[in-house]
Formats: sequence, structure tokens, C-alpha cells
Amino acid sequence: MGFSDIGCFGSEIQTPNLDRLADNGLRFTHFYNTGRCCPSRASFMTGLMPTQHGVWHNVNVGNSITRGLKERIRPWSLDLKAAGY
Repeated sequence: MGFSDIGCFGSEIQTPNLDRLADNGLRFTHFYNTGRCCPSRASFMTGLMPTQHGVWHNVNVGNSITRGLKERIRPWSLDLKAAGY
């Protein structure tokens, strides 16, 4: 999916559910898609580029993306969990 494939960003394709989410929430306008699942997910979960978080390929270690991250990197989801989310 590309940047302009969603209606709220100018697509010709109707995407009412995604448009509703964008209208009632936030839009990611500066996100780099690495073209692979794990590096992109790690970037989203940490706010860092692959050169910073260290996940360059798909990590197949259970369901935990954190096992592929550099030791000093902490995903924001752990902070949300600690805060009760």
C-alpha cells in the first residue's frame, strides 16, 4: 500500500473505514516503509530507523519483535503496558 492509496490522502479508491480512522485519530505522514514486515514494524514500535534499531530482516523468534532489537532499544508499547494500556 502506498501513501496515496488511502482516501484521506487523495486516493481515487474508496476507503471509508480507513478514512474514518484518519478523521477521528492521527495520520502517519512521515513513516518509512522498509518493504519488509519486521523492520517496518520495529520502526513503528520504536520510532527509529533500521540503522538505529538493528532489525534488517524478518525476525522469526516467536511473536516478539523485541528479540531482534538492539539491547538498548525499548519499544514504546512496553511503556504503554506499564502505564496500564
